[in-house]
This record gives sequence, C-alpha cells and structure tokens, in this order.
Amino acid sequence: MTYRPQFDSLGRATLDGAWEFFPGDHDPAELADLEPAAIRVPGLWEAQGYLELDDTAWYRREFELDDVDGFWTLRFGAVMDVADVYLNGESLGRHELPFTPFEFDARPALRKGVNTLAVRVFDPPLGDPEHLRLPHGKQGWMNHVFPSRPSLYLTYGGIWQSVELRRHGPVVVRDVFVNGDPDDLVLTVELDNRADEPSTAAVGLRVLGSVEGFAITLPPRGTTVRHVRFGETDAARWSPDAPILHEALVDVSVDGQPSDLRSARFGLRVVRVDGARLLVNDEPYRMRSALVQGFTADRLYAEDDRAAIEHEVALAKAMGFNTLRLHIKAFDPVYLDVCDELGMFVHCDLPVAEPIEHEDMGGDTVLVRRCVQAITEQVRRDRNHPSIVLWSAMNELCDGRREARAWPEYEHFARTLVAAVEDNDATRPVIENDWVEPDPDRVFTSPILTAHWYGQLHADYFDKIEAACTRWSGLGRPFFVSEFGDWGLPHMPALDDPAFWDTREIYQTALAANLWPDTIGRFVQETQRYQGLADRLQIEVWRRHDDIGGYCLTELTDVPHELNGLLDLHRRPKPLAVREVTRANQVVLPMVELSTLVAVAGETVTGVVRVANDGPALADVEIELRFGDTWQRESDGAAVSTLSSVAAHGVTHVGEASLAAPAVPGNHDLIAQLRAGGEIVAENRYPIHVVDNAAADVGVRVIGDQTTAAAIAAVGARADDDAPVVVIGERALDAAAGELAVDVLASGGVVVVLAQSPDEAWHYPVPVELTTVVTAWGSTVFHFTTDHGALQSLPRRNLLVAEDSTVQATSAVTRIGTDAFPDTPIVLAFKPVPSAMSGTIVGATDVGPGRLIFCQYRLSERAAGGDAAARALLADLLRWATEARRVMHKDEFAKPDGRRVTAFMWTTAAAR
Repeated sequence: MTYRPQFDSLGRATLDGAWEFFPGDHDPAELADLEPAAIRVPGLWEAQGYLELDDTAWYRREFELDDVDGFWTLRFGAVMDVADVYLNGESLGRHELPFTPFEFDARPALRKGVNTLAVRVFDPPLGDPEHLRLPHGKQGWMNHVFPSRPSLYLTYGGIWQSVELRRHGPVVVRDVFVNGDPDDLVLTVELDNRADEPSTAAVGLRVLGSVEGFAITLPPRGTTVRHVRFGETDAARWSPDAPILHEALVDVSVDGQPSDLRSARFGLRVVRVDGARLLVNDEPYRMRSALVQGFTADRLYAEDDRAAIEHEVALAKAMGFNTLRLHIKAFDPVYLDVCDELGMFVHCDLPVAEPIEHEDMGGDTVLVRRCVQAITEQVRRDRNHPSIVLWSAMNELCDGRREARAWPEYEHFARTLVAAVEDNDATRPVIENDWVEPDPDRVFTSPILTAHWYGQLHADYFDKIEAACTRWSGLGRPFFVSEFGDWGLPHMPALDDPAFWDTREIYQTALAANLWPDTIGRFVQETQRYQGLADRLQIEVWRRHDDIGGYCLTELTDVPHELNGLLDLHRRPKPLAVREVTRANQVVLPMVELSTLVAVAGETVTGVVRVANDGPALADVEIELRFGDTWQRESDGAAVSTLSSVAAHGVTHVGEASLAAPAVPGNHDLIAQLRAGGEIVAENRYPIHVVDNAAADVGVRVIGDQTTAAAIAAVGARADDDAPVVVIGERALDAAAGELAVDVLASGGVVVVLAQSPDEAWHYPVPVELTTVVTAWGSTVFHFTTDHGALQSLPRRNLLVAEDSTVQATSAVTRIGTDAFPDTPIVLAFKPVPSAMSGTIVGATDVGPGRLIFCQYRLSERAAGGDAAARALLADLLRWATEARRVMHKDEFAKPDGRRVTAFMWTTAAAR
C-alpha cells in the first residue's frame, strides 16, 4: 500500500516508517524486479538483524501526493555513511558523512501521484580504502584489540535518523544562529532562493520581544547571509542551575505570501578562556564530566528515545556530573535538547578519529575536504545549544602512528580542522586533538591541553599521576584530564537468547577456570566496589590541583566489552561504583591524601588534608577526621582543624593531620566531615584495612641484597644461615640462587621466592612462566584470594580492593610445572578482556619432598620503608613458610645391589 504523507501546518511530513530493503549493490532499474525485505527508518540495519552486512544496500519507499505545486525539500537527518538519493529515477545528489543532516531540492523530480524514493547506502567495510578517507567516529577503531563483533566498533550502515519532505515557498531559511551573548546579541540568518528567477523576500526576525526586519532580493538559485545585531539584553541567562531557554523566530514572505518559517532555541551565556581557566558567565567552570558513547542495547550505535535520554542525563546529574562528553560522533539532536533543558554542560566531539589515511592529512585531499565538511555541518547544526561549552576537533588522532604527529601534513590537518570549527562558531573554545598527554609543542592553535590517563588502584600509578599533575601545572592555559577510569562488571543475568554483546558467558567460564571461590554475582559486586574507589581516588588527585581544570570519567554507561561504565548497557546503576563517584563529585569535597589504605592496629595514620571547592566561599569551617560514625573530639581520638574560610572555586590546603588507627584489625572507615557555620556541608570516607601488628619471630636464610635484609628485619624476623627456610629476595633469583633452591627442596626444605621479573623465571627450581601484568584500555587486572588462610592480613575468598594497592605485582605466575596454578593458590590475578590473563600472585607447590612458596607482590622496599601492607604480608609469608617446617626422620631402603642403607630425610609438616 502506497504511503500518503500527512503534512503539518508548516508543510512538513515524515517519510519514516516501513521501507523496502535490498541488501547488496544493484542498478536502480533492477530494484523493481527484486523481492525486498522490510526495514524500519530511522534505524541502523545492524540493529535490525543485518549484523554481517557491510558495503552496500538499497532503501526504497513509495509515497503519493495529490499535487506538487510550489517548492519542495527532501531532508535526511543522517545516513551512515554515504547516501546516493534518487527520486523517480532521477539523481538528487550524494552525501558522504554519517552523522549530519543534508537536504535536496526535490521539486524537479517530484510528480503528482505515486513517487518512488530510492537511497543507495554505502557503508565502507574496514578494509576498504574509503573507510580511511571518511570522518567516521569510532567505527572500525582498534579492531585488533576490540574485534567487531562483539565490540561496539562495527562499521554501521543505514538511514539512522528521520527523513522529511517539506513544502514551502521560493525562499527558504537554511540556517538560524543566535550567538547567545547577552551583552551583544547577534542573530545570523542564511537564506536560499530555490527559484530559477530572482526573488524579493521580506524577512522578519523576532527574539526576546524585539522585532527586526529587512527586504532582500536574491539572485536565481542564490544564497545570502545576514547578521542582525540586537545588542544588550537583560533577559534571563542560561546556567545549569537555571537552564532558561529562549526562542528566535525567522519568517520569510515572497510577494506577500508566506515562503518559510524557522525557529531556533537558544540560551544566553558566554564561554571564554581566561588564562588557565574556562569561564561560563564569568564564573570558573570546573569540568566534572562523564564520557558517553551513545550505544544502546537495541538501537546499537544510535541513541534511545527522549524519555530514555532524559533518564540517562538525570542519572548523570544525580551523580554530581556537570558535563557529558559526547564522544566522537554527532549525537541525535534530541540528546542536546535534553541537556539544554536539564542544565547539563556538553563537551562535543567531532567525528575525526582513527583509523584514517595519514598520508592524506596534507593539502586539498578528499580526507581533508570531508573532515572539514563534517565539522562544518555538525557545528552549524548544534551551535545554538547553550549546553555545549567545548568542541574537540579530533580525538587521539595518530595515536596508532605517533611519528605522523611530527609531519607537516599533521600540522596542516590540525590547523585546518580547528579553523573549520572557529569559522562556524567563534563563541566556544575548541580542543585541537583530544590527546593522551598534554604535549604543548604539538598543539598549534588551541589554548587547551588534555590528557588521557588510564591506570589502576595502585600506589605507583597514583604517584605517577600526582607527579604528572605537578609537572603540567603553571602553564597558564586550560588543562583537562579528558579521559580516565577503571572497570567494574555489570549485573549478569542469564539470558535465553543473549545478544552478541552479552558478557556473562565469557566471565562465568573464565571465573570458573580461574578458581574464584564464590558466585559470579559476588565477584561482580566486588568489582564495582573496586571500580568506585579507584575512580574516586583518581578524581581526588585531579581535584587537589588547581591547575587541572577538571576531568572526564570513561564512561557513563558500559558498551559491549568495555565495562567501565557507572551504568550498565541498560542504564542500570552499579551501586557501589555510583556511590563512590557521587561522593567524589561533591561541589565541596574534603580530601585526605594518604600514602596507603592499610594501617597497623593502634599505629598512627597520617595524611594531608585539603578542601576542593567548586562553589562559593565558605566561612567558619571545621574539618574533623575520625574512625567510625560516632562524633568524636580530639580527646576521643579525632583530628579537628578549623579554618576562618575556604576559598571559592579553588583548593584550600589545610595541612597534615594524624590520628591513631583502631586497635581491632579489620575494615574501618576514616571519615572526613566538613562543617561551615556549624552545619554539615560535605563528608568523605576512606576504607582503611587495619592489620595486626604481630611480628614474624622466625629465623630465615636470606639470599638477596640489603633491602631484602632490611625488610626481613622490619617484620621482626632474623637472618639465620642455618634456618630451614630460605628466602630469595626480589630480583635475586640468579643461577646460583636457583641451584641452591633445588638443593634445599630436594632435602625437604622450604624456599620462599619473592617477586621476580620474567627474565628470572628460568632460574626457578621448577619450570615457571611469568607474564607481565598489563592494564590495557582501562581493563583492570583483578586480584582475589582463595579460602586458604595463609595470609591472615588479607580477607579470605574476596576480591582485593585497596588491601594490596601499595605492593601490587608487575608480573604473575601463569604456569608452574605443567599446570596453570600451583598446588596451593592464595592470591590469584584475573583479567578477561582485552588481552586475557590469569595467574597466581601468591601460592605454594610441592617440589619433591620440599615446599616452594612464591610471592609476586613487591614487598621488600615497601616493608623496609615501613609500609603497613608490605610488612603484614611479608610477616604472614615468613610465618607460613616456617609452619611448613622441615621434619627429619630416619628411613632405610635397599639399593639395587641389595645393600640396606640408612638415610636421614626431610619432609614437610601439614601446613600447606
């Protein structure tokens, strides 16, 4: 049945709905002889069952018009990637960009009665050279790491946004832009004459109660741009707390008859760079952002409906985020509308990213022209949205080929793309190439620097980013950590018919093979606890530096096989992660910089106290640190600091504070509470794992350097060359130490091998494979304990969060002898995707009559320096090794020649 469009009062009718679909490439004339499938518009074809379809497909729809008088425009919201449009067999034109709208003059091909609209859609496959010459966002990105499927980085295709037919007069309004400056409001209007003869148009402009107008004669098929200044206005400003929106209206008439009408919604606010700060309405802007990839479970690389978007943005706002980074594509305009309405700042990426043809970055190439066009179309489409405060012209361009950043072609490309942004929108700053390190020498036109710093909950990493923040402070230009974040798994219900992106089977199978001693549900919950604390403590590093203008957490929602979202793919919160990040995003945040989250019972805990304040100044401030939820004063063991004030929009250094750790081992919260004028303003919490202060009163034979000896002494053990337990220090397993270990084990002794690198693996007394622990793409290497109680300072059968953060291993035992795991695994490492890894951090295995204990935690230097976790773990190891003591007994056996021989043999006790 032929579709009859229904036109509204503005002459618009949708052509959305059921279309005919022809996978594969065909001559347009052949379509009539083919049997079509059905497909929905708008929508990606991958989301409608065509996951394996790459390259080309045809869409067709018939519609009927009773008359075709006047002028007509056919508009597409977006087609991914290349669209060739035919109306009644006549070519209307081509569009080569996947995210932005385009339109054609439909009048020459339109006819009364039945019309046939056909669209050839070309989705260049990953291996097609055209893919490298298109601005495509993350389609096809890093497929050697995240292969498609199951990741989200497919090369998608389809008419994925709405199609509209519009009837109007000879002169149309192509664009309306309101600069949003309340001190000098300017409206820019672009007019297009669709007639083959000159047209004189009367143009009326209405904005904020003011009316302006002008008459203009446009040449045949001509275009003109007019700037109309409205000057200063006292109308209400737009801000996140008061997202007040206004409307500009442009109407055009020709010969006294209405020709076109267009409105534009806008907000009054000014964004500008002031030294190292970004200011919005002259107030310092501190970015508290989450990255959004725009992937949904059913629509795939397309946003959900308005209600779902509102829910998503509201969840982000409830978590304390003030910005969303819309990542490397032009989102459905509805997403930006919602951010305007709910008061959420937006950092908009433009769709220029890897993989591209690097050799084509210079000159007037197809790649350069298309990227400029993509930027121009997206910026012009979205620049009226007051929520947008930043553009990024590129993302990590040349990260896969870093030498190309030194080419003059790259500089040409960067300058050209930034100029394209600024030519179309001078009201906002632009990030040149959202890059992984600040690298000011390769940022040519933008004042803004960025860093993408991914790591884990590890003292070495926190020291690294602290040093990096210090290094890049004081440059006098804005600097944002525009990507960071750790992983936490989503809830994993069993599904009868799981989608391609479902992760349950991968994790369930891998966890079973990795000896996790509990349910998958508990593992998921604990990873979320880890994720939240890791993200929160990284945020605190950024927030204690005034010269870091803010941060963007990767990411708001999970996407297929990147599980670092605070929400899962269905927008359900990961509760423990959400709790911690919400705490970190408080406008006022009291912070305690601690060197470790492990303390010895009764010993002093010391940290540096600061207050990050992204709001107005506070007066009469009191900050109390205490263990537990009961109000304490200094006499009761709390540490209290008083300040006359806390500065606005900055960081206040309070000073060092100390208090005694609880006397009872276990998990305790260190609470930092801030009051102003006697009222509680903010609270922060740090989970402190308190360990017993019992010494290891044992004697061991030490093979290693002075640091090993100092560590042994620090835990109360004695160096004894006649002891039955031999400890081989970190990086001390050479050929001689290996031979000694063989002899000790052969005689029934116990050998403890502390952390070794893969280079030392071949000196082990048994075949051992050591694998470097690598955190790639933000994917965490999780550590968990078994039921064994050898290490009393660690919780049993639990995923470790901060208990080992100062001593974490740089490599794991991934094979011992012929087995993946030792006889007695104590602490295991597990990283499923990408670059899957499983191994053992602490374990023991029988070697002949002896016992080999190994520990890949790096304990010696930390223990010698007094670190509580290192001391406790090393003491546990030495006590465990001594309990597996050697026992001498006499035995007789017959030699081959029949003689009876008496031998003294060593065996180990039952403590395994």
